[in-house]
Amino acid sequence: MTIEEQIYAELLVMGITRRYRGCTQVCIATVLAIQDAERLHDITEQIYEVVASRCGTRVSNVERNIRTVCQRAWRINRKRMSELAGYPLYAPPAVSDFISILAAHMQRTQHTADV
Repeated sequence: MTIEEQIYAELLVMGITRRYRGCTQVCIATVLAIQDAERLHDITEQIYEVVASRCGTRVSNVERNIRTVCQRAWRINRKRMSELAGYPLYAPPAVSDFISILAAHMQRTQHTADV
């Protein structure tokens, strides 16, 4: 299973289907963060702009769409979001934190699969 397929599968567990525009955008953003975690320090330029370019939309739409996905995931399966984070979450994470949490989880999952 590719990393993209794993991300989509994890999003589905949290109630996010591909009918949400943000689903694909979260996937692209997460892959970018996995490729270079430093991108999370300048998320607008290093991630949102790249995602917007690939998806043919504006940066503000990317941030809004990912925020919508994050909030839905929080409403549907906040327990799973805390599990992915590895610590209790008491409110929905910020968009950049959501991407960071998914990227770190995917890296941990990939690492344990390689061992």
